[in-house]
Amino acid sequence: MEQLMIFSETNIYILSKLVALVRRDTGTRHRLNSNDAILGLLKDASLSADDRIQNYFHRFLENLSPEQLVGFKGEGLLIPEQYMRKPGLLPTPVSRQYAYMPR
Repeated sequence: MEQLMIFSETNIYILSKLVALVRRDTGTRHRLNSNDAILGLLKDASLSADDRIQNYFHRFLENLSPEQLVGFKGEGLLIPEQYMRKPGLLPTPVSRQYAYMPR
């Protein structure tokens, strides 16, 4: 049995909201019982034109660790470039306590 991805309580809440919003928008019912199901939900959310879905999706990305972002990008998830600038993804003198690298 595969080990499920681990998320913060905030991101678990956001995922549950995305399940309801994506179902209402697309009619597709997503479950959070496997990594593939979670990835499918996130892919549908990333492609949605609905503003509420996009807001929750971006809040989800903001709470991910740099390692999780790299993993999702490797799985083919469309992640906006601003989220890929988090400290820890690229060698930088900025510590990881800050949310984003300065431009």
